[in-house]
Amino acid sequence: MPMTKISLIKCDDYNKVNNAVKEAVNLLGGVSAFIKPSEKILIKPNLLAPKDPSKAVTTHPEIVRAVIKLVKEVGAVPVVGDSPGGDVRDIKNLWKVTQMEKVCSEEKVELMSFEAAGSKKFDINDKNIRRVNFSNVALDCDGIISLPKLKTHTLMSFSAGIKNLYGLVPGLMKVEYHKYASKNKDFADLLTNIYLFFKSKIRFTLVDGILSMEGNGPSAGEVRKTDLIAASCDAAVLDAYLLDMLGYDISNSGILKNLKMTKSVFSTVEILGEKRGSFNLKEFKFPSVRKLDLFPKFIIRIFGKFLWIKAAVNEKICMRCMLCIRSCPAGAIRPGINQYPHVDAKKCISCFCCHEMCPHKAIIFKKSILAKIFMKDR
Repeated sequence: MPMTKISLIKCDDYNKVNNAVKEAVNLLGGVSAFIKPSEKILIKPNLLAPKDPSKAVTTHPEIVRAVIKLVKEVGAVPVVGDSPGGDVRDIKNLWKVTQMEKVCSEEKVELMSFEAAGSKKFDINDKNIRRVNFSNVALDCDGIISLPKLKTHTLMSFSAGIKNLYGLVPGLMKVEYHKYASKNKDFADLLTNIYLFFKSKIRFTLVDGILSMEGNGPSAGEVRKTDLIAASCDAAVLDAYLLDMLGYDISNSGILKNLKMTKSVFSTVEILGEKRGSFNLKEFKFPSVRKLDLFPKFIIRIFGKFLWIKAAVNEKICMRCMLCIRSCPAGAIRPGINQYPHVDAKKCISCFCCHEMCPHKAIIFKKSILAKIFMKDR
């Protein structure tokens, strides 16, 4: 079985990423091993929401700049783009706040709106969603370089290479699909099928983990300095290895289960660069709500009706922007009598899109009595 190369580079400052990114790719064989002259290459960062790069919600612009330069070096044509989560109506503001507009302007690279470019539907063999929309930007390019942020995720536990591809679905369709794939397993199936659909186009994945996010990510967790850049041409193996580095049992990942990936895959991995113990990853905190996934299935079958977590609104923090209402696929959130958003627990499907998209961290988790007993936060 051929070895899968993973490069691990220690980098403690975004001002140093140009050399660090170049080293990470060179260890894999160099950019010319993945990209040919004149090809159109989509550089796909994580641009979840209009957040400053210091918040560790989005891929840092200097990572994007470094990859743009590499693509140009081989005579290929880079374009940059992503579709933000939920109902982000002002894409230009997102580009400005995340500093993507600045970087692309300085590097003279086109910054693409996935929504404006249109989309096409495809049957990707997903049991819950018959046909899935993908942006024409992703479909029309010759190859994709994925630049995910290393983060936790309240629904999926972890967000890196494979999860980053969900941004290839444009606009509010992402919210719509959550309605039909609201559970961890169903969403894992959808993400797996999206990955398999685009797998042949992904030239390599490079993870921005200099500043990472732990806790209840992908937008409301805590920033953690981990000083890591990781890269591989196999996004699934890279995700599995990073999860293992973070102390997470990869057998609990629905995506990796779908791909029939176990720890045995690590025997076919060649680690280049730094050793895995070189990074600040001990006691990495995963989302508290995902402890539910660790319960034996027979307990869920018996007590499932009484073991739940729903979204709720902290009115002391809420700024009444109503983005949670527009981001809820189940229509479970409506303005209350006091004009603050109110979550109808009976309609809430626990997809936590509202938590993901709230810019003020005003979405909290309401737990059943059993959940409070068995799922105490650290």
